[in-house]
Amino acid sequence: MLELIIKYYKRVTDMALTTLKSGKKFQFRKHLTNHSLLKAVESHYDKISKSDKARKLIKDYSIAMNNMYITAQKEYNILLNKINATQDQELIQKLLSDYADKGIHGFTAKDGKHWNIETYSNMYTRHVNNELVRLSVIETVTNNLVKVSSHSTICNECKPFEGKILTLEELSKAREAGLFHVNCLHFVLHVVRRLENE
Repeated sequence: MLELIIKYYKRVTDMALTTLKSGKKFQFRKHLTNHSLLKAVESHYDKISKSDKARKLIKDYSIAMNNMYITAQKEYNILLNKINATQDQELIQKLLSDYADKGIHGFTAKDGKHWNIETYSNMYTRHVNNELVRLSVIETVTNNLVKVSSHSTICNECKPFEGKILTLEELSKAREAGLFHVNCLHFVLHVVRRLENE
């Protein structure tokens, strides 16, 4: 599913750049709100977990993907106006090159960082998928214990919890301390019981 998302937004980026080079308008709304792709992703996600938390994650994801066009359209139109306002071919080429290098701006984070639509959709899709997989395990825990996966992380937020067996309450505190941050690759496993020395 993630590959489909990556390819799709790469294709949208290529189409926008081609259209921009010809000095024409482009409708991001038409392309960034691909309902059939979003429905396929939502259906895939719905099979992983059906909890209220999962439904909220999926709803927020769909809204974010649908709203990317507003930022992308605004930036595109500003650039198109600059290109159409000059005959300087060197300036036009520089504007196009800068736009292509940065990628199409699709999201601004709270810290002001700009994400292009390819990177943002990739990150967000991966994050939601990982969160839903974690939720599906947590929802089926019968003895209040889970084990955090281990992959020799260098992330300071995750390192204290990697490979640990935690109660659901401890897991909740670990999450508050930074575990399962955006782009986190850790997942959780069922545990039969926790030994005394763990």
